[in-house]
Amino acid sequence: TDKYRFIDSATRVGLVHKATGTRLRVHGSNSKTAFGLVGVPFVVWDEPGAAEVVSGERLWDAVATAQGKPGSPLTAILIGTLAPAESGWWHELIAAGSGGSVYVQALQGDGKTWHSWPTIRKANPLTNISPEFRAKLLSEGDEAIADSRLKARFLSYRLNLPTASESNVLLTVADFEAMTARAVADRDGRPIVGIDLGAGRAWSAAVAIYRSGRVEARALAPGIPSLADQEKRDRVPRGTYEKLAAAGVLMQAEGLRVPPVGLLIAAVHAAWGTPSVIVCDRFRLDDLRDSGVQCPIVPRVSRWSESSADIRALRRFAKDGPLSCDPGSMGLLAASLAVTMVQNDDSGNVRLVKKSSNNVARDDVAAALTLAAGRCTFDKPQKRRRYRVSLA
Repeated sequence: TDKYRFIDSATRVGLVHKATGTRLRVHGSNSKTAFGLVGVPFVVWDEPGAAEVVSGERLWDAVATAQGKPGSPLTAILIGTLAPAESGWWHELIAAGSGGSVYVQALQGDGKTWHSWPTIRKANPLTNISPEFRAKLLSEGDEAIADSRLKARFLSYRLNLPTASESNVLLTVADFEAMTARAVADRDGRPIVGIDLGAGRAWSAAVAIYRSGRVEARALAPGIPSLADQEKRDRVPRGTYEKLAAAGVLMQAEGLRVPPVGLLIAAVHAAWGTPSVIVCDRFRLDDLRDSGVQCPIVPRVSRWSESSADIRALRRFAKDGPLSCDPGSMGLLAASLAVTMVQNDDSGNVRLVKKSSNNVARDDVAAALTLAAGRCTFDKPQKRRRYRVSLA
């Protein structure tokens, strides 16, 4: 207390070193109070991933632009895990890596070997000097093996691998890997096609499932803005959408901001011929009827019971077969499943929910996959019965 003067009120928190006048001030994550930083040598931001995406980005803008002022001595130090943020400026800053005046050191584990001690230790160097922390991590790792919710927390905050709880994802990584690891089946007959039509700037998607279990997918994006601009808007890694377009599974409605339904239906017929049936959300039934569909259309009601049945069917077919994924469609399905969330109720029902309210979460392909899977039945061939006939 002889060396420092403390400030602790309802509006300000900090301290002052009496001999030198050096000040330490604590700010909340408010961009308005962070603008105009002058004569500040250091800003330390703890856990940027915990900030709300929009306000956090504005706060970072305030700090970063303060560095550009003439004579500014400001050095910004950001420390924290990528989680709980799911995407955004913080993820982009880390992904960009070191360059120019920016230095990035990212310690992350490996999702495939997440439960091994070398992986855990690599992401947590503090274990080298703290036996207590080491014991805590080993205990949490054992608990995570038995509980998917704890596993998601362990991956997110101990290994710096943002992960949703398996109870909130449509397909687990293991289930998707099981589906993609199977030998790709041939096209067999006319497929069942699930269609999810997006609104406004959202994508529309179609997924075909053949009787053999083969899965193929197509998506339609607006032509305006460009795919590169859509990547920036949706905060996905650069080139993600352009790679899907190059693979022929993502199309654009050139010159249009709202993709027409007819363009997707034309792509369906071009890729798969005439489906045996198309399954869609009943609210877009009239749009499909007016688009030139040449096969029966089955509307699906978005109730808890119907959604639960569709999701259970998809999970069963992915886990135990016979679903197998066309290699060209694998990237599109993976990108969609990564942003697809489900909601559970107290009765054990489950349904898809939007991860984002501004149409940037590309879950349309996963929704179409779920609709198609709910319509599929894969009957095992019955053994022929032999009858013995005796004549008296």
